[in-house]
Amino acid sequence: MRRPVVDMAACTMCEGCLDLAPEVFGLNQAGGYIEVAELEAYPEELVQEAVADCPAEAIAWEEA
Repeated sequence: MRRPVVDMAACTMCEGCLDLAPEVFGLNQAGGYIEVAELEAYPEELVQEAVADCPAEAIAWEEA
């Protein structure tokens, strides 16, 4: 299974991924970073749109 990951070193916190796929990406208020929800399956189209739209190219797929 593939899951999305966010490279926090590259992330600019634009929060575009939160708008595109709020069921996948969330803002960790305590840590101030974007986190990926633990899901059994990730909506391919929404995640791929977030990958394509990320201005910092900080979102990618990894094999889980």
